Amino acid sequence: MTSSTLTGDAPPRHFLTGFMLLGILAGTSNGVAKVVFPLYAAAMHAAPWQIGLVGGLQFAGMLLLSLPLGALIDRHGSRPLFRFGCLGGIALFLVGFSFATTPWQLIACVVLFGFVNPFRMVTTQTEFLHLLPRIGAARAGWQRAAHSAGMFFLGPLLGAWLVGLVGYPETFRVVAAGLFVTLLIGERVLSSAPAGQGADATPLVGRVLDQFRLIGSRVDLRRTMLVEFVGQVAMSYFTVFVILVAIRRFGMPTQQAAGLVTLQGAAFVLTLLAAGAVVMAWRERTRYRTAFAILLCAELLLANPLHQGALWAGALLLGLGLGIQQLTCVAQFARLAQELGRGRTGGMFSLAGPSGALVGAVLGGILNQYFGMLAGFHVLALLFFVQLARTWLPVRRAPEAGAGAGASADQNVEKKVATGP
Repeated sequence: MTSSTLTGDAPPRHFLTGFMLLGILAGTSNGVAKVVFPLYAAAMHAAPWQIGLVGGLQFAGMLLLSLPLGALIDRHGSRPLFRFGCLGGIALFLVGFSFATTPWQLIACVVLFGFVNPFRMVTTQTEFLHLLPRIGAARAGWQRAAHSAGMFFLGPLLGAWLVGLVGYPETFRVVAAGLFVTLLIGERVLSSAPAGQGADATPLVGRVLDQFRLIGSRVDLRRTMLVEFVGQVAMSYFTVFVILVAIRRFGMPTQQAAGLVTLQGAAFVLTLLAAGAVVMAWRERTRYRTAFAILLCAELLLANPLHQGALWAGALLLGLGLGIQQLTCVAQFARLAQELGRGRTGGMFSLAGPSGALVGAVLGGILNQYFGMLAGFHVLALLFFVQLARTWLPVRRAPEAGAGAGASADQNVEKKVATGP
């Protein structure tokens, strides 16, 4: 692969394949951890709110570091930051999680992991957004699909199987090995990513403040970030608590209960991979209305599971609705990346999702503690009803002056993202 692969001459197909392979490996490692963390906390007799912390604090670092990492990418490039994130994760799984014996030790390791994981996630998401205008919006969900295939399909199955076979410490060591392979692949995939600007880049503090000003001034940016935020709240709450609901309410075996996460992830991945060409032909408002209506139905089923079949149906609809929503959000962020810059937009894209994941797990744990495990699904049903209702309100357009390219240039960028090369 040469530098031209990302910058103009060679077809981007080889890099797209590399990003998908990287996404599968990274997602599988994250998926094993995502399922095993709450189960390990429950095995330690952690309180429900502590389980919520274990499920959500892995996203705290992403919440704090997404915007600074966008500036660091502009200055240093993605590759060295990705390398640091992989090596830090390997060290934590080998010498941290593998030796944790109390809920608070596990929580401390999760917090540390939350501060190294963004170095992997933000860099790969940013470079994919940079690549997307050349491959077209129909493929907007492919990188997320690859990551989600690992996180919600392969990871949960592998995690539940490994815990039963070798126990928790050995499972964490397997995750460390997976991160090492991810490092090797990532070194290759990111080898020709654009280099950083070095001393010519805007200073870190100035760039972060600029990103906050941009969020405050752009209605379209805030709207897309909010949609991404609520979607990740729903996904996080489901992933952390649906297994416990299935086990405690319906007596499902652990591996069967983990299949709910797998089903949701499979529906999400298949939607991202197969539905892009159809869904992206719809008007944006139609895509959002369809997604929110499906998500509302999913949450109502999960909030009132009279039979375990309601959990399976809710998982399927949740994956479908989030897939349609994600296709729209990724295309919007890719358009903004062309207008506003890859590092700046990549940081804001990486801020919206993980902040929702953090809220979904942590506040979900508090709701669980005081109102029961189904309370979060009731709240999410209300949120999606509000979002669906808002799609019938007039859309305010953000003023473009001073925000980047002019109106005509912005239209050209949007057309380029939609059609590809």
